[in-house]
Amino acid sequence: MEIRVSTNWDPKLPAMLKDFPVTHVYGKLADDVVGGCRPSFLLPQVSRQEIADHVALLHTQGIKFSYLLNTLSLANVQYSREGYAQIRELLDWLTAIKVDALTIAIPYLIRLVKEHYPHFFIKVSSVSRINTVTRAKQYEDMGVDELIIDEMLNRDFQTLAAINEAVKTPLEVIANPCCLWECAQQFEHVNHDGHASQTQSHNNYCYLQLPYVICSSQKLEDPVNILKARWIRPEDLHFYEEIGITRFKVVERFKTSGALTSAVKAYSDRSFDGNLIDLLTLPNKGSFLPPNMAYFNKPDMVDMAQVQAVAGLMNFSFNDAIQIPNKELDGFLKFFKTNDCRRMSCDDCGYCQKFFDKVAVYNKDVAMAQADNLKNFAKVITDGRIFGSE
Repeated sequence: MEIRVSTNWDPKLPAMLKDFPVTHVYGKLADDVVGGCRPSFLLPQVSRQEIADHVALLHTQGIKFSYLLNTLSLANVQYSREGYAQIRELLDWLTAIKVDALTIAIPYLIRLVKEHYPHFFIKVSSVSRINTVTRAKQYEDMGVDELIIDEMLNRDFQTLAAINEAVKTPLEVIANPCCLWECAQQFEHVNHDGHASQTQSHNNYCYLQLPYVICSSQKLEDPVNILKARWIRPEDLHFYEEIGITRFKVVERFKTSGALTSAVKAYSDRSFDGNLIDLLTLPNKGSFLPPNMAYFNKPDMVDMAQVQAVAGLMNFSFNDAIQIPNKELDGFLKFFKTNDCRRMSCDDCGYCQKFFDKVAVYNKDVAMAQADNLKNFAKVITDGRIFGSE
């Protein structure tokens, strides 16, 4: 088993990871010309020198570093002289500080790196949505070194096995995601976050993460959505190893070092005796680093009285409202070995709802109060009040 984990740039983190089977750590600048899958305001605001120092620290522990270039849209800056030069300058810098790998989402960047920077190990991002044999083989034909599989496949063992058998390129799966099952906002969210972490654009507006606001309210209102999400329990890693998948990615880049190492330990130990919520990418006080609130101070763009609500919305914990004892989920995954969720309606099936009702504790009053706050803020965005108008 190999574990790949995000970094929060804490200089103590590399030493904290050294006793676990962590082979790669990944991260990126809060903003650069390419951008990535998290908005700049959520990420630690670190300098290039701090990143170079962190990469060196990881190397002293025998851990490789992967820099994220995982946006789905470059807004066509690559077709301008200035934009192309900035991309090349970024790649030159990553070479100079001895970054080992790049996680890339779009074929253009793969081709550019293969031609001009062949020393980099190339991982294809999960946002490229590798979910069929054909797409996997297309990326393999580009000469990449690893495929991070669409997390929506995590319980589709037949397709996972078929892809693994069809390609020689190793597969990686994300262990603890909590995106809504087949979320309709998936591409919108990734594109929003990509532009909101690009140097040339992220300050041109006040990005308030509408997809996240809506997604969180849906999970609080209907918490069975958390069971439907495609996380993998530490106890269930063997199901993936049995079909040849041994590389597991642990997220999130804005978690504290304690939260990151606790998750890594759980997967390393193949056991977690606690609330499943604490393993996942869900807000929990004390587990997430505070966002860069200065980003929202844009009175020339938005009504600051409305934006003040953002701080309160981000200061809540899912585990105040929902308890899902991880050990009570023994046997939960076996259903998916023989059932295909893509061909069933959740309303007709009801499996996850029955399991949730059996094992979970749901404080509806607490959950609904927070969900209402989130929904109200979504309306502030969509009806124009965020700009001081309706």
